[in-house]
Amino acid sequence: MAGCLVLFSGILVSTLTYSHLRAQMETRLQQDAQRQLQRLTIAIAPSLLKQDRISLNLTLSEWNTGPEITAIQVLNINQQVIAESGRQDTGLLELSQPVNQDNTAAGLLRARLDLSSAGQSARHYLALGLIASGLSALLCALLCYQLAERGMRYLRQLTVSLSNWQNNDKPLQLPPVPRIQEFTTIHRELNKVSQREQHQRAMEEALGRFVYGQVAEPNRLLRYHECALLFIEIQDLEILQSRLSADELSQALNQYHRLLSHAAKLYNGKLDRYIGDSVVMMFGIGRPGGGSHEALHCLYAAQLFLGLVSHLQEHDSKLTPVEFRIAAHWGNVLLAPITHDEKTECSLIGDTVHWASHLAGSSEENRLLVSQELVDHLPGDNAIQWEEGPVVSDLHGREQTSYWLTQLPEKNHSLIQRQIKHITAMTENV
Repeated sequence: MAGCLVLFSGILVSTLTYSHLRAQMETRLQQDAQRQLQRLTIAIAPSLLKQDRISLNLTLSEWNTGPEITAIQVLNINQQVIAESGRQDTGLLELSQPVNQDNTAAGLLRARLDLSSAGQSARHYLALGLIASGLSALLCALLCYQLAERGMRYLRQLTVSLSNWQNNDKPLQLPPVPRIQEFTTIHRELNKVSQREQHQRAMEEALGRFVYGQVAEPNRLLRYHECALLFIEIQDLEILQSRLSADELSQALNQYHRLLSHAAKLYNGKLDRYIGDSVVMMFGIGRPGGGSHEALHCLYAAQLFLGLVSHLQEHDSKLTPVEFRIAAHWGNVLLAPITHDEKTECSLIGDTVHWASHLAGSSEENRLLVSQELVDHLPGDNAIQWEEGPVVSDLHGREQTSYWLTQLPEKNHSLIQRQIKHITAMTENV
């Protein structure tokens, strides 16, 4: 289309130039012929007054009129031809020039003018203009084709990348972007999508470690378990995704996963990922008749994890700071087996999990908020110090009392401090 527009413009300009140039050259030829006739009248005026035909014919035959003037006739005052030269072709332009001698009319000089040379010269320039227009149109078409092909190649590669991303569950790999403003904008926006997707994959992979690994005998798991729950909610994960690369985010979450794993291993807890950016640690799964023992282990594991986080954030400048909201609760949960890709996993179901999540939302950063139900399952002589927490409405709208854990018994507190030193020393050695 661009080539056609250039070609049309070139033809239009060449045609207008041809018309103007032809008219200009014909006018110049007429002016030159008129000047020649004026000089010729001066030369033949005396002979014309004497009616000397011989002198007139000699003068006409010797006069160099040029190729434009094809014929000349000399007429007397009676409009009779008394001398002539050249061929008298019809259809040619006729020029007349009166002959005067001392302000006396001696006759008339008439000439035939051929202006075809002006048309030939103008057509020559027209042909050059058309050739130049054709070449310009061809170059323009090739240039536009190359530019369009760069864009279309990018779009084709982008289509393949998006198809692979959607169908093969592969990371979004963007093709090299051409230097076109619109495509640069599209590439920049898609690159943001790709980075978010990579962050999401890294987060999914890192959080995927927080999965309860028991998959055997799913029928046994499909029942309610009375247990203690430690609900851990990761704060501002979206902000971390915008600040860190996918590898940095995965590395940071893996570090905190190791801390949770140590706490769970020491106190017989089971880690499982929950919906969103949260993790659940369960105590008493698969052991019927649990009670105060699992409730205490839940509190100890929470304090151990918070202590590990505080110690490492104070002493390890490379550790990415992540804040957590933690709540402890007691109740029944249903471990429902879910089969996906020939693999059976367990999913936590029940009001207890949702209430623990709601309770964690009312907690504060790096403090443990405990429900009344869990406090009721602790032994009576636990010597744990509490601070009254917020009154939180449960899922049924009933107000429930909660407590902040302020201090464990001195013996247990010292044990947890030794565990923190041992785990952090072991991590530093690694």
